[in-house]
Amino acid sequence: IFTWLTACKSQPGNTRPATATGQTVGGPFENKEFTYYGIPNNISARDTSPGWKEEGQKLLLTGTIYRADGKTPAPGVLLYYYHTNTAGHYVHRPEEQRSMPPNEQGQTHGYLRGWVKTDSAGHYYIWTIRPGTYPTRDAPAHVHATIKEPNDINEYYIDDFVFADDELVNKAYRKKMENRCGSGVVKLVEQNGVWTGERIIILGLNIPG
Repeated sequence: IFTWLTACKSQPGNTRPATATGQTVGGPFENKEFTYYGIPNNISARDTSPGWKEEGQKLLLTGTIYRADGKTPAPGVLLYYYHTNTAGHYVHRPEEQRSMPPNEQGQTHGYLRGWVKTDSAGHYYIWTIRPGTYPTRDAPAHVHATIKEPNDINEYYIDDFVFADDELVNKAYRKKMENRCGSGVVKLVEQNGVWTGERIIILGLNIPG
């Protein structure tokens, strides 16, 4: 079973309250409840998605998350990510532990998803595979990302990770970017068969509220 979508709706079950105070930061977004679906008890700064074992362009997405001053590393920040397979689909694979079953509307984040929590230096490392573009080609290939700070502020989405060498990451696309927590455009550098993209994330930057 697979479903591809350009916007994700919330799915009931295995969720957490947005905040302890009811505060809303960053505005509503459709994948909020998906953030915690199947989340493990122990999360480190390093994660390898099921896609790493598959055929395709191997990716290491890495970088540092800073506090709002843009200088102080932010430890303990949860970053949830998910993306399509190489064909541009969010695929549900029941045999994969992380896989999310489609809801009644057929919506899912699939199985190429995971979590990291920044280390004492604010670093994170995600090993995965490069996603494909949606069949509609109405958006560049991308990796969705959600942030949950270690406080009572609710989770919020940030700009997708997109790739500088993607022809769809053109001037028009860049002009429309919100730059939530900074630019999501990463330049990939290849070494020993792994393409590394580094992204700096600044908490709260261009996040409403």
